Order: sequence, then structure tokens, then C-alpha cells
Amino acid sequence: MKDSGVIRVSATADDEFVFVRVADTGEGIAEEDLSKVFVPYYTTKKGGHGLGMMIVERIMRDHGGNIGIDSKPGIGTIVTLQFPQKHRRIRLLPQES
Repeated sequence: MKDSGVIRVSATADDEFVFVRVADTGEGIAEEDLSKVFVPYYTTKKGGHGLGMMIVERIMRDHGGNIGIDSKPGIGTIVTLQFPQKHRRIRLLPQES
């Protein structure tokens, strides 16, 4: 994002989830690239590694959450992290006795 860009972070919740939205006024993501954002090693940035969003997606999924991206080229991007409320947490690992 260029120096004059703006990043906004907001959080809301309902009975089941907490939603954290990170919105920017950057370049946005081209439609043909949007479906590849979570693919390991895919990047459009010079010097990028293509691992960041893949790691975020796996962490969210491992904790019973989800991630979504809405982006419009020339306008910006919104990333929404959907966390389960504590009472809905899914236990993925067996509990040790």
C-alpha cells in the first residue's frame, strides 16, 4: 500500500462468532489472483514468498475459524477473520489425561 493509504480494523460479534475486519485503501487484488491468495508460494510481489496468507488460513482453520477476502482493484481489500466464540470452540487435538 502506498504511503497515503489507510488501514481500518474493526471487530463485531454475534452469538457464535467474533469477526475482525482489516480493510485497506491499497491497490486491491486482481480478480484472477484472488483465488490464488491462499496457494503456497504464489505471490505477485517482488521479493515476496507467498506464504503469509496460507499460514493465516491454516491457523484460522486449525482453531475452528475462517478467513475471507473481498477485494476490488483500484479500491482496496477487506480481510475478514471469523473466530468461533469460546463456547463454540472445536477441539481438534485429543485431551491428555
